[in-house]
Amino acid sequence: MKDIARLRQRAIGRLNELPLYKLIQVLDYIDSLLERSSPIVPPRPGMPRGSLQDLLACAGTWEFEPGELEEISQDIEESRLMELEDTHDSLSA
Repeated sequence: MKDIARLRQRAIGRLNELPLYKLIQVLDYIDSLLERSSPIVPPRPGMPRGSLQDLLACAGTWEFEPGELEEISQDIEESRLMELEDTHDSLSA
């Protein structure tokens, strides 16, 4: 229970750092998570991750604003780094 409260506090702290346009994106994402009927299965540790080219091969018909795909890629990389930090923190705790 304490872990959930700590996680929520961390999320709120991070939300307070976001500019308005990213906060709107987060709210859209939260709405989509709440509407989703099946849970997202997290990747297994050590599972290979795709490259930007792999993403484009699957999403070739998607249309992006100039620079948007690069921003998405950067967000994904930042998320991966946060996962690694969290894993490191939980192992050293």
